[in-house]
Amino acid sequence: MKHDHAIRRRSFLKTASLAAFGAISLPDKGRADPSISPLRDLAKDVGRLKIKEVKAFPLRRAVFVRVKAEDGRTGWGEGGHSGGHLVAETVKRELATIAEGRDVFDADPVWSAMYFEADELGPSGLAAQAIAGVDCALWDLRGKVLGLPVWRLLGGKYRRQIPLYGSFSRDKGNGQFMTPAECAARANSLVEEGFRAIKVRLAIREENLDPADDPAFPVVREIRRAVGDTIELYVDANNGYSAKRAITVGKRLAESFGVALFEEPVAAFQYASLARVSQSLSIPVSAGEHEYTKWQMRDLILHGKIDVLNPDVSKLAGLTEAMKVSTLADVFDVPISVHNARPTLLTAAHLHFVAASRMATRTQEHPGSQRLADLWQFFHNKLVPKDGMLEVPDEPGFGLHVNEQAVEKGVQ
Repeated sequence: MKHDHAIRRRSFLKTASLAAFGAISLPDKGRADPSISPLRDLAKDVGRLKIKEVKAFPLRRAVFVRVKAEDGRTGWGEGGHSGGHLVAETVKRELATIAEGRDVFDADPVWSAMYFEADELGPSGLAAQAIAGVDCALWDLRGKVLGLPVWRLLGGKYRRQIPLYGSFSRDKGNGQFMTPAECAARANSLVEEGFRAIKVRLAIREENLDPADDPAFPVVREIRRAVGDTIELYVDANNGYSAKRAITVGKRLAESFGVALFEEPVAAFQYASLARVSQSLSIPVSAGEHEYTKWQMRDLILHGKIDVLNPDVSKLAGLTEAMKVSTLADVFDVPISVHNARPTLLTAAHLHFVAASRMATRTQEHPGSQRLADLWQFFHNKLVPKDGMLEVPDEPGFGLHVNEQAVEKGVQ
């Protein structure tokens, strides 16, 4: 009898502890068949649920990925959008067969199997962008299966509200650029949306190194006049300067216009030049959107001497790798501010990452309500910033409800 009592007590404690996390409900006292255990229902999901299908959807200006479990439940993620059809084809031809049939909860093993099988396709680009979509979709699915938000699966929540900065580029496409006055108007519209910090991307790029007709000062001057002195202002050079020119520009931006952060002042991977700039300026220098692996992030921190790390989950092969980069940032005491230029599934993934990362202490990027607003047609709900902040969702998974029929129709 004593032995039976001990077994019943252990069973109750296990059931109660799982119920506290929302994974299952405690059984009713009047349950007809006491032999039917909620733990048995849970075991059907955890450790025994297989991935049935992985499918990519190349949309106009986005690549979404759906992972379907064998019981029909689905998770959604966003892959990198550069070369969208190539990213989708990589998911279809290379990654789907690796992931399908694997356990939904084998987070790191599935990620590693995909990465090391596809690494010769270009781990600093195509492969990483494709893996990101699958990996994020799996985290969304795991949360839905357990009835938990992804941030809880990543280790918990440091913050429930995320402070944002609104960002935009002066690049209109097709070789056309906004005038300083147009940039000022765009910045002011973001302030009117509630953002208390703004970033302008100069779109100089490496191919136009140290331009004679430098847009930095006239653009930033007009923006500062438009938004006033209380709005924090950041400048992204888009890799457009040599180290010497970047130092000159960075000092003037800080001293004359109160710019508080200088992003990617020199070409990607020019870590010696980046270190020169960072060590010469009083304002923080940031980079990281062009680094696609934890090894590249390590080198960026050690040799680039950056002050703020800008990871992007859709480039960094998903949340599994991003959490390792968060630990790396913790080791080297470098704060994180994500590169986030996409409003829907990527913003959702970044919200959970930022909530769970101790080092994500700064304002985080957001494209505002105008850029890529048409992508919301693929969802039944929205993530809407309020007063320059976003609430971290508490719903299962990422907290976004995908309109699957709309996605199917939107494939390009």
